[in-house]
Amino acid sequence: MMKKLRLYNSLSNSLEDFLPIDPDNVRIYVCGPTVYASPHIGNARPMVVFDVLFRLLKKLYTTVTYARNITDVDDKINARAREMGVSIGELTEKVTAELHKNMARLNLLPVSHEPLATEHISEMLDIVGRLVDKGFAYESHGHVLFRVRNAPRYGLLSKRSLDAMIAGNRVEAAHYKEDPMDFVLWKPAEEGIPSWESPFGAGRPGWHLECSAMSHKYLGESFDIHAGGHDLMFPHHENELAQNFGAFGKLMANYWLHNGMLLVDGQKMSKSLGNIISLEDILQRHNGEIIRYVLLSSHYQKTLNWNQSAISQAIQSVNHLYGALKLADHQLEYATDSPQEDENPVTEALCGNLNTPLALARLRQMADEIYRCQDQNDVNRRCDRLRNEAEPLGLLWHSPREWFGQSKNLAISESEIADLMKIRDLAKIQRNFKLADEIRDQLLAKNIQVEDAKDGSTWRVLADIP
Repeated sequence: MMKKLRLYNSLSNSLEDFLPIDPDNVRIYVCGPTVYASPHIGNARPMVVFDVLFRLLKKLYTTVTYARNITDVDDKINARAREMGVSIGELTEKVTAELHKNMARLNLLPVSHEPLATEHISEMLDIVGRLVDKGFAYESHGHVLFRVRNAPRYGLLSKRSLDAMIAGNRVEAAHYKEDPMDFVLWKPAEEGIPSWESPFGAGRPGWHLECSAMSHKYLGESFDIHAGGHDLMFPHHENELAQNFGAFGKLMANYWLHNGMLLVDGQKMSKSLGNIISLEDILQRHNGEIIRYVLLSSHYQKTLNWNQSAISQAIQSVNHLYGALKLADHQLEYATDSPQEDENPVTEALCGNLNTPLALARLRQMADEIYRCQDQNDVNRRCDRLRNEAEPLGLLWHSPREWFGQSKNLAISESEIADLMKIRDLAKIQRNFKLADEIRDQLLAKNIQVEDAKDGSTWRVLADIP
């Protein structure tokens, strides 16, 4: 019997049973990154969260079509390319390549479609033409703008009235707008910036238009799930919804999912605070499975606080899971749900609005049961089940041997460990506890457990612990 999936729908502000338009082809769209700078850890959160949703849907339905775009035409890209003195194409190709490398290290499944905005200009212009013909858009001073007051459902997603939006709008209305709330569909060409020919003059698309065109091409006029960060709900998702309803007369997506923001040590990431954590940098220090675990440790709708404590807990938890798998005496493989099992605790947790904290807790409980088990055949069976239950979360994709290595073949030499321990001891004396914690976590990521005591600190190899 198919498990019932329930999702929190931002459109209705309620938890709903998921009822796909076509059970034989569930369709989902997620707003992808704008490739103007190296991805940071905040960019990784929606990619990992909705990768779990993709994996879950694939377990529940025959076919799942997942589209996640890459925005490679945007004012931020233009500004960064000028700042760096490189071409726009050079910048976007470099950042996209870095993004793909990091996604693989986070064990993200390949999506069904990964459209580039620059390759879908004709689809965007088709929507603009439809909106102009229907009176939802107008031309002004080389721009084409969406006429918000003609959209009867505007504010449906964000639950904001037009009057409240205007009252809260601190930006002075551009002279070419009929109304302060109207937004740009097509911008006129500027010297040194990529542009395309159109019936409205040479120019480039507005950001909101891009996702409308790409989702329509690959998923149709109406599809099941549209997802992205909570910060995209307004104006981006609101404007997408309005554009598609105006162009096609249909609700763009039935379910809208939004993940919460990511803080670093309780603060929002920003250049001024100097606390932006590059995904590349953090993946140099920690295995992608650790990063993935941290990103799933908080419910996707809630704010996630990224800090050393969360990383340390993730390292200990993942080591605990692999330690259980190490007790099996046969080759572990991913498999379909075992016929002898009546329940799939992780899948059931995820069916409750992607409750990843509960799913992780159930994995740890399964590992605890393996540690207590005395019969080797039962251990083997439980290890297979643990590995299989971890698959929807995208975890435990290494073998225990790969994860721990062999104690005689450490990823770090004993002399290097001794040097780091000396630096850590000095850091503690100087009360630089942040550096001390970072070194502890760096060693833990290499399966070296640091233990502090009154008479000093010692270390041991986790691979040697049963």
